[in-house]
Amino acid sequence: MKKYGQDTFTDNKNQKIKIKIITEKCISAAVCLIQAPGTFDLDDNQIAYVKEGTWDELKNIFKAAKACPTNAIIIEDLNGNTLWPK
Repeated sequence: MKKYGQDTFTDNKNQKIKIKIITEKCISAAVCLIQAPGTFDLDDNQIAYVKEGTWDELKNIFKAAKACPTNAIIIEDLNGNTLWPK
C-alpha cells in the first residue's frame, strides 16, 4: 500500500508547495531524511514518503530534493508549476 506522497502529490498549505516521490526512482539513499527529517521518512520497503503534519522549513525541503541522487522528489507550487527539478 502506497504511503502519503508516493506517486501522487500531497500538499501543505503552510509551505505552499506540493511534493511527490516517484517510487520507481527511489533507491533508499535516505538523504532526504538527513536534510528534512520532519518531512520525509522511509516505509517498510525503504521507499521514501512524505510525512503528514508539520513539514520542515522550505529551504530544507529543497535541500532534500536536490540531494536525491535520482531526482525522485518532485516539488510544485500549489498552482502546479514545477519548482524542482528545474
